[in-house]
Amino acid sequence: MSIKYNEKNYPYIDLGRGYIIYLQDDDYTDQRWILKAEQELNETAENKARSLEQLRELLRDEPKLTVPLDDEKFLLKFLRPLGYDVQRAFDCIRHTFAMKRTYGKDYYEGRIKPSHIRHIYDSGMVSFLPLRDDDGCGICVTQLGRKWNTSKVSMYDVVALFRINIEASLMDPLVQVNGIRIIFDFDGLSMSHVAQASPKHAMVSLQWIQKCCPLQLKSIHIVNNSMLFNVLFTIFKPFISKELRDKMHFHNRDYSGLTKCISAKCLPPAYGGTLDAPDCEGQLLGDFMQLYDKHYEAMDAFGYEESNAK
Repeated sequence: MSIKYNEKNYPYIDLGRGYIIYLQDDDYTDQRWILKAEQELNETAENKARSLEQLRELLRDEPKLTVPLDDEKFLLKFLRPLGYDVQRAFDCIRHTFAMKRTYGKDYYEGRIKPSHIRHIYDSGMVSFLPLRDDDGCGICVTQLGRKWNTSKVSMYDVVALFRINIEASLMDPLVQVNGIRIIFDFDGLSMSHVAQASPKHAMVSLQWIQKCCPLQLKSIHIVNNSMLFNVLFTIFKPFISKELRDKMHFHNRDYSGLTKCISAKCLPPAYGGTLDAPDCEGQLLGDFMQLYDKHYEAMDAFGYEESNAK
């Protein structure tokens, strides 16, 4: 099990047995995804070029906002998941950097890069599963119970983790097209975890997910949720939109419902699946994610110049 580089010099984790974990890739060439992008996201060469220029024009006219207008990959990670709706993509970018200005001191400054939360990856709290589901969605597992050591991992770190993982997922054009499914495992949730949460943490994290995140969250699966989870969920529930709530599925320990949403071949046995891939070592995932620090540092250089962000 090790980090390797492909012919494009993109890093990936070789898990063994033919399984890999990767984040970064170039545009897809498989006809299945080209057709899906065209039918579901209005992606054609003409519409892509037109939408990119329209988005650039809107961003040029936005007062005191600096973004990489010449970076097509940056613009496409907003346009493509949102079906080339230029206004929605523009609003998403504005909300993203307005939040950075509003909550920068507590939630942004120095936090939004993998090295800052290296201890989370090392702990094994996060897993990127190596197989995509039948719809091509990426699958991410976050363990927010037994593996969450609250003396080392703060709620600020957990909020940063969500942002970093979603940004990482958006590096892959296939995920931009197909979206992602997220599993939150609350096995071992205790009062020390619940005590970390607050309405402000809930508001900031959910505001970012619902207003700033262009990624298609296809479904969110809550597993091993005990009665104590209900206390935690009460803090977050007022900030969850109906659209997001409709994507949430609560399974507790009944994984039959989980395997109806996500193919069993993509899930490890711990969640009712048949995936025989070795578990990725936490420290190795930390090494891998930290390779992308410069990407996050580059993104952190952009934003509104003054406090008049809307």
